[in-house]
Amino acid sequence: MGKVIVFIAASLDGFIARKDDDISWLDAFSASGEDYGFGKFIQSAGTAVMGAGTYEQSLAHPERLLKGLKNYILTSRSLPRVPGMNTEFWHDSLPALVGKIRQESERDIYLVGGGQVISRFLYEGLVDEVHLFLVPVILGEGIPLFTGLSREISLQLVGTLPYPAGIVRLQYVPEPSPSKR
Repeated sequence: MGKVIVFIAASLDGFIARKDDDISWLDAFSASGEDYGFGKFIQSAGTAVMGAGTYEQSLAHPERLLKGLKNYILTSRSLPRVPGMNTEFWHDSLPALVGKIRQESERDIYLVGGGQVISRFLYEGLVDEVHLFLVPVILGEGIPLFTGLSREISLQLVGTLPYPAGIVRLQYVPEPSPSKR
C-alpha cells in the first residue's frame, strides 16, 4: 500500500510561494543541479494529488506538470486538461480519494499542494510522511504552508539531511491524533 507523502519546500518563515504564487525565490537553489532527492522520490510515486490553484500554476509553467503520474485535481470547477496527461478531477471526500488511489496502485501518493490541501489531508489523518525542505530565505509574507487548521497536529522527526546550499530536509511522520490513539 502506497504512502501519502508531502514533499515540499518552504521558506524559513513558512511560506511556499509569494502572495502572487511566485516561486522564483527557489531558482537560486536549483541552479547547482541538485534535485534534493526529488528524482528518486518521484520514481516511487504513482499518483499526484493537488489543489486547483497548484494545477493552474502548473498549466502556466508546463515544466512543473507531472505527466508521468496519474494526477488528481481537487476541484469542483471546470478546468482544462493537458493532452497526454492522465488527469482526473475530484470533489468528493479525501478519505474516499485515498482509498480509490490505493485500489488503483500500490505506489506512493505525492501530495503536491498547495498549503490548504496539505492542511486538509493532515487534519483528516491521511498523511503518512512529510518531507519538508527548509530553504534559507525569509519571504516576510506569502502563501503559508499550513493554513486553516483548527487543532494542533504533532509530528515526529525521523530524519534530517543538510545540503551544501543551506537547505535542510526534515522528514516527519504525523503522530496519531488523540481521538485515534
